[in-house]
Amino acid sequence: MKRLTIGVELAAAPSVLFLDEPTSGLDARSAKIVMSGIRKIASTGRTVVCTIHQPSAEVFEMFDSLLLLKRGGQTVFFGDLGVRAANLIDYFRRMPSSPPLVDGANPATWMLECIGAGVEVKANVTDVDFVALYEASMEFKTLETGLTMYAHPQPNVPEITYLKKRAATSATQCRMLVQRFMRMYWRTPSYNWTRFVLSIFLAILFGIVFCKLNYYTFAGAAGGAGMIFVTALFLSLMSFNSVLPVTIEDREAFYRERASECYSPFWYFVGSTVAEIPYVVVNACVFTAIFYPFVGFHGSCGDAAYYAFNLALLVLLNVYMGQMTAYAAPTVEIATLLGILINSIFFLFMGFNPPGSTVPSGYKWLYHITPQKYSLAALTASVFAKCEDGVGMGCGYIDLLPPNILQQLHTKKATMKQFIEHIYVMKYDDAFENTVAVIGFIVLFRILALLALTFINHQKK
Repeated sequence: MKRLTIGVELAAAPSVLFLDEPTSGLDARSAKIVMSGIRKIASTGRTVVCTIHQPSAEVFEMFDSLLLLKRGGQTVFFGDLGVRAANLIDYFRRMPSSPPLVDGANPATWMLECIGAGVEVKANVTDVDFVALYEASMEFKTLETGLTMYAHPQPNVPEITYLKKRAATSATQCRMLVQRFMRMYWRTPSYNWTRFVLSIFLAILFGIVFCKLNYYTFAGAAGGAGMIFVTALFLSLMSFNSVLPVTIEDREAFYRERASECYSPFWYFVGSTVAEIPYVVVNACVFTAIFYPFVGFHGSCGDAAYYAFNLALLVLLNVYMGQMTAYAAPTVEIATLLGILINSIFFLFMGFNPPGSTVPSGYKWLYHITPQKYSLAALTASVFAKCEDGVGMGCGYIDLLPPNILQQLHTKKATMKQFIEHIYVMKYDDAFENTVAVIGFIVLFRILALLALTFINHQKK
């Protein structure tokens, strides 16, 4: 297990390896095996720093250098051990009142006895100031000379400057971060497969409930518009809430890497943007392939593709809105609460309940700034408000319409297209404008997400 842990650390190819008591809990044989492996690592040129507890003589002599501290953290010895700890033994033999080193004794145990940290503490040893003796020794002066040489740059050496803020080019940063996000999404089935399976389940569920619905009655027309609204509502909430924990979890790594100037926040933003698109498109296409014919929508393959396209834009809109909230909020709990508040307002003014034609004038501005309103209008109008050359579900007449609606339309019999466009203000002729509006909101949320990534940092250290 010890060797496995060390191997995991080596997977990152560190230049310095820190090990805290790698032999603790091991018998002499196991400790020697572990330390032999560490010795081989050090022989490859890596610096290995170990804290060691009661090593055997054989293990102790594997080390190159030793930093010995007394109680209180003051240095008693720091330098090369030498062959069979010869330098250490020579140093402590020069100390007053040091006990003799018996042949075959462990130098690690003997050095602790020398400074009064052994099992038996002698009174004459505790009176010696080993810190002062070390600071007056030749070993300390040699150490200071070396530190002075390497710690202070020579006056004739030019200052190190860098032409670029980051070593990697923009193309490299973009490629690596896009690959990283694609791999992360592929390796996170709890996120992608969950929403994929839920989308299939919702498509089948709504198909079973609405497959026999007659859309050419007042109740059926309102129910059809409500069905599209509810599916949009479920998919939006699922997309928004599912992306929050994934984004906030990866945000911690982003903060560390941004502090190290590993890459620009812009390319991290690009990676998180691109990785969502294929999953959202496949999700929307599968949902539409099941839902569209199951509930009895009549249209060409082009109509179904347009429906799937607008559905994908709706899901992307909510995913990107969730990412923006996750970047701006300090915790996933606060991000969830913000999402509940924002989505409650948006879903209230999507134009179904209350219908777009009955929204009070004082709240019209909320109706017009609701992003999901444009997606719902595009989805509903593409099915129920399309009537071209007498072809389309919007061409059929609706039975049992209330007299007040017929009076408002100035007709004795209204088509589906007239009903949808008058009551819900969802017009097929506005399809292009609605799609462009959704894309515009997506761009807006991505810009806000980039600003949050660049200027907001919720790290506490």
